[in-house]
Amino acid sequence: MQRTEPLLFTIYPNLKGRIPWIPLLTNIPTPIERLTDLERMFNLKGGQIYIKRDDKSHDVYGGNKLRKFEFIFGDVIKKKKKGVVSYGGIGTNHGLACAIVCKKLNLRCNLFLYNQPLTWMVQRSLLLFDYLGAKLHYGKTDVNTFIKTWFFQIFHPKYYFILPGGSPLFGRGTSLGTIGFIDALLELNEQIVKGIIPEPDAIFIAGGTTGTAAGLIAGCKLLGLKSIVYPVAVYKDFLANSFNTARNANKALKFLRKMDHNFIKIKVTENDFYFIKGYLGSGYAVNTVKSQNAVDTVYRLEGQKRGFHLETTYTGKAMAAMFDFLGKKENKSKIVLFWNTYNSNDLDHYVKSTEFNYQKLPNKFHKFFNNIIFQCWQITECPTEIREKCRAYLNQEYRFWKITKCSLDKTKSEKALEVLSKLIKLEDT
Repeated sequence: MQRTEPLLFTIYPNLKGRIPWIPLLTNIPTPIERLTDLERMFNLKGGQIYIKRDDKSHDVYGGNKLRKFEFIFGDVIKKKKKGVVSYGGIGTNHGLACAIVCKKLNLRCNLFLYNQPLTWMVQRSLLLFDYLGAKLHYGKTDVNTFIKTWFFQIFHPKYYFILPGGSPLFGRGTSLGTIGFIDALLELNEQIVKGIIPEPDAIFIAGGTTGTAAGLIAGCKLLGLKSIVYPVAVYKDFLANSFNTARNANKALKFLRKMDHNFIKIKVTENDFYFIKGYLGSGYAVNTVKSQNAVDTVYRLEGQKRGFHLETTYTGKAMAAMFDFLGKKENKSKIVLFWNTYNSNDLDHYVKSTEFNYQKLPNKFHKFFNNIIFQCWQITECPTEIREKCRAYLNQEYRFWKITKCSLDKTKSEKALEVLSKLIKLEDT
């Protein structure tokens, strides 16, 4: 259901009216499910595994972004901005969430994009950006793109600058997104009190710009929970690290105290959580063997029947770290919660509406489509009347053999399988 106010305002009423907020989420509280087949795989000795289904937090686009955007876009509306500007990789989920919310609120959206490893998911995102009405700008590298975004915002002050992930970078930027996940932890605590889940020993979550993890950590400290948050680095060390995570948590807590002088005074230290590295691979969005294995295993055992899936850039790497944690003898009795931050809603019908017409994109983005094939129907030159009825057509998973049996003759399907198998470049990490 769509709530009338966040729990943060219910518990701390002095914050209401002082912190901007608008209702965006449509399925709150998000459910918690026990992953019993995964428990059996790890042969746990009294331990339990749960998942927090933030992938279904919204009817159109779930995940972690809209929890942050309830507060950030509340500020956009309060300041009467005509649109937002943000940046990220060419397949950014953050940018997609920005475009969806801007379309809903009739705001303009400008996205500045830099290179990341090219996949079918990236191509899908680019098509969806255009379909949703976002204006795209190409910056090539992350640093160059940041500079271009910064200059754009300076000369367009009526646009609200949202940093990647809706989180502060190096201590700069709004803490409103982090506050969205302090509120999320309050939601989890209510579910603990109601007996939906025992208080977790460990909470696993992907750590990129670290605002999401920082909010959960600050919430645990605020409530005095024993739960330890395990952010898993999915971006470079200079950004995804324990120092930035603690700083983001404390910046949000300081902001809440500023808005309500009666708000409890606490400080997060790097000893209050456990930041995990070693699952990134050689760079952002690089697919690794462990990440792909985690994605496939979880889908086979749990996601297929429950209606969720992970991806290899964020949640797959966090799950891979959780797998290694659960594989250790000393953790077989632990209560573990995985916080799913990836959208599970079906966007295929939106992608189909684009008719794969990438020529509508700005010219600088055409190179990400020209003669670059990630789809079986392109390889086999699948007839329109067959592919439009096929579950694999324009689906987010470009490994068609994971979705459905090909109805074309065996020679053609085997050719597609051979070509696409070679495209899946995995790093052994």
